[in-house]
Amino acid sequence: MSAPARMSAGALVWRPAHPGTKRELEVLLVHRPRHDDWTVPKGTVERGETRPAAAVREVEEETGVLARLGVPLIELEYEFAKGRLKNVAYWAGRPIGGNADAYVPNREIDAVAWVPLQKAAKHVSYDTDRMVLDAFLERMEAGSHRSRTLIVVRHASARSRSHWRKDALARPLTAEGKRDAHRLRSLLAAYAVRHVHSSGALRCVQTVAPYADAANRSITVDHRLDEPRDGGPVKNRPIAEAMAEDLARKQPVAVCGHRTVIPRMLAAAGVDAESVSADPLAPAGLVVVHHRRGEVHAVEHHAPH
Repeated sequence: MSAPARMSAGALVWRPAHPGTKRELEVLLVHRPRHDDWTVPKGTVERGETRPAAAVREVEEETGVLARLGVPLIELEYEFAKGRLKNVAYWAGRPIGGNADAYVPNREIDAVAWVPLQKAAKHVSYDTDRMVLDAFLERMEAGSHRSRTLIVVRHASARSRSHWRKDALARPLTAEGKRDAHRLRSLLAAYAVRHVHSSGALRCVQTVAPYADAANRSITVDHRLDEPRDGGPVKNRPIAEAMAEDLARKQPVAVCGHRTVIPRMLAAAGVDAESVSADPLAPAGLVVVHHRRGEVHAVEHHAPH
């Protein structure tokens, strides 16, 4: 029996080549002295880590640049040693902190460079990296490399409704749910969420609170996203209005809701509700919607671990 593929993640981080330009871009590449190659930053997913979080961590470790993930690009699987496979998921990324010029070379990465996009295919050493670049160029042609990010989160595991005798909106998370809420921090941080939006239920607020506290973000409580049996709206219009406000935001937003309401939330965001119902989110799971000008360009599903 062959060994399972090693799970890895990386990001093609890009920026305008000159202030004010939109078509002339640069991408961030690294040189590895051990292999004497130029490649896109990537690395192995650590135990208990999500792939988006791993992609951001690896970019920062290898380049000194903190990135915000955008649209997913491609997932590749190839043999990296005899009989051993590597599966790598790549995202487009934008720099939001750090400085590649200040990176200190070491035995793993001895050079970091911003390379013009049109020259990058010749600069990298492997066809797999060229496939990543081609995937980015396809996104660029569609305009989705500049897409906005909306993250819909299902609240983590909560106390049993049947055993809860107090206000329904005050039903809290279980100990397991609180642990998953803390695990969500790095996943939401990978997309650099700026706005945090939640149903009025305590279990929803508690799910996004660890990230909001760590990132110093306030939580906007919105009873339009409450479950109908807890007093929330029965009709779709209030939910659609709440989601339209999130879709209009330029910076990444996370909105936490309930299993019974999330299909309507996603439908309001332009995601096929039938596909969501067929593949329901686990507690503390999330759907990442990459959208631009009313069009959905990509949808991701993730769990906190």
